[in-house]
Amino acid sequence: MAKQFFTEPFDDGTKIKLEIFRRYLESWLPTFTKAKEVHWKNIFIYDLFAGVGKDSDGNYGSPLLIVEELKRHYNAIRENDLNIHIVFNDLEKDNIQKLESEVNVIAPKRPYSIKYYNKDFKELFNELFPKMLTHSQEPMLFFCDQFGIKHITEEVFNKILKLKRTDLLFFISSSFVKRFSELNEFQKYLQIQKEVFNDARPFHSHRIVFQYYQNMVPEDKEYYLAPFSIQKGKNIYGLIFGSNHTLGIEKFLNIGWKLNSNSGDANFNIDEEKIAVGELDLFESFNVPKKCQLFEKELWDNILNRKIISKKQLYSFTFNFGCLPKHANSVINKLVNDEKIGILKLSSQRIHSLNDEKIEVLNE
Repeated sequence: MAKQFFTEPFDDGTKIKLEIFRRYLESWLPTFTKAKEVHWKNIFIYDLFAGVGKDSDGNYGSPLLIVEELKRHYNAIRENDLNIHIVFNDLEKDNIQKLESEVNVIAPKRPYSIKYYNKDFKELFNELFPKMLTHSQEPMLFFCDQFGIKHITEEVFNKILKLKRTDLLFFISSSFVKRFSELNEFQKYLQIQKEVFNDARPFHSHRIVFQYYQNMVPEDKEYYLAPFSIQKGKNIYGLIFGSNHTLGIEKFLNIGWKLNSNSGDANFNIDEEKIAVGELDLFESFNVPKKCQLFEKELWDNILNRKIISKKQLYSFTFNFGCLPKHANSVINKLVNDEKIGILKLSSQRIHSLNDEKIEVLNE
């Protein structure tokens, strides 16, 4: 990361980005360290744009959030004989040296390993990927807090898709994509055409970029993606999360909906086009969410038209729409009460552990 980024306090957009990462890490780690039955002895966390670890006010960046969160797992790591592998990288040599010093101060006796690198992202990713592929059945969290747009290319994204137990979270400057997508230099990294933005609302640029990555996922592959748009002044940036597992997407979407109870995917009122000024609790005064209305209509129609015929398809559709099981359950309950479908056993969490069940559409 650029040196000057850490010489000032993090702005509100950066704080939201880091809070989402912190909450996901907090939810992700116990799945593997504190499970009743430990299935994996190796756990990997990659932060390849780590920076110095904190801003000028001492607010922690992603690497120190990782180190701090791991303190809560020391006993579990030792008791379960786990091998936690952390990789921190930054292009600036001074940044990585400062980060190593900070880590040694706050976690001098840690029961896990850290490797520090001072390399270009593409060079390091290509160096690390063979080992990542070897361990593709083991849990990994891959965080890419890039500046700009150029590092999570189609090639990199498709490689990450091959890692079965890797959860991906990356940052991208979506307004820059919209602004510069016609430039030849830009097209080397992302093959997004300018016209795809023409019919989109100004604050939907990150949703368009998200759709670009979603279109890369093969139709026959079960892989879940979700965006979170972040407004900084007049520009829109954002996070994109990816996981092979319903538990991963469920955890991420829960975080988004707790931050914004209207759409779950932005730090502003993205569907009403009213830019929220101030803290996230202002969202409580917003109108009925358009996203929920659209979701309910599409789910209702898909069930009655027998395009969704099982509980697994029901919740898969829900996650792909960026909604939660509770949103789907509300529609199912209405369908049951209207005697459109038979009674269905529902759940609001841990969807991955449910038995599949057919949806019975009743004849009118």
